[in-house]
Amino acid sequence: MQHIMHMNKTIIILGPTAIGKTDISIKLAKILNAEIISSDSVQIYKHMDIGSAKPSKEEQKAVKHHLIDIKEPNETFSSGEFVEKVNEILRKLKEKRTNAIIVGGGGFYIDSLVFGLDKIEPIDEKVKIFFDDICEEFSSRYLYNFLKIIDEKWANKIAQNDCQRIKRGLSVYISSKKEISSFFSNDKKIDDRFLIFVLYASREFINKRIEKRVDLMLEKGLIEEVRRLVEMGYADTNALKSIGYKETLQYLSKELDKNKLSDLIKKNTKAYAKRQLTLLKSRFKNNAIWIDIEKEDGLQAILSACKPYL
Repeated sequence: MQHIMHMNKTIIILGPTAIGKTDISIKLAKILNAEIISSDSVQIYKHMDIGSAKPSKEEQKAVKHHLIDIKEPNETFSSGEFVEKVNEILRKLKEKRTNAIIVGGGGFYIDSLVFGLDKIEPIDEKVKIFFDDICEEFSSRYLYNFLKIIDEKWANKIAQNDCQRIKRGLSVYISSKKEISSFFSNDKKIDDRFLIFVLYASREFINKRIEKRVDLMLEKGLIEEVRRLVEMGYADTNALKSIGYKETLQYLSKELDKNKLSDLIKKNTKAYAKRQLTLLKSRFKNNAIWIDIEKEDGLQAILSACKPYL
């Protein structure tokens, strides 16, 4: 059976947050004798389970997951490191004749994996320190305004408080006299090892799921999780600037009451899901199979499309 089920492609399942990727990927992995590789930029962190909607311990027991809980919240994980680790996992799974399913929202990790990494010249350390200091003193929004002037394309792809990527965009421009967005050009060939699916649905459907998910996160103890992370000394890390965590930090520092906290996480998550879909459309409009999960069964649609590759 295992031999028959071996695929000659690696499945990638993308889609906006809360669309139901985890659920579908676990069911699919059981049918296809596959292991799951997470490409989620927050699930890589230990101690950050609730706010990152990490698969539960039961789900992780049922199907082996990779690249979850591999870093402390104060550590970094670059696209280059991600690509290297994924290729290593894929190599090992191929030897075992086990299939692989890569699951995530999209974003830079997947971009680097399927379109290849452009060689960005090393950045001058002095430039890096300069922007670190400015970000520290004036905030990421201050730097974001400069980024919009020199590289609007990159600025539109990232959040105004994503200090790490803002600094990277500015540092690359100063060091190489080239916009960082030019390194992620749209005309690159997609790696044909992958069979890519994008799950999508109407805005109303996604927003309802987001509201439900945020209520559940708060019920499960998101505030306690963030309080614990603060006690561990992780309050100022980039990891805690992600949605769900940054708002809860504001709540803990008395800037928000509990109702406002819930509303703000929902609002920011909805805006993020909208950005994710825009980015997915710009990158994978023609080289992925798009599945409207309101109109068809996502699992069945993926299985049908996989048949020729078994």
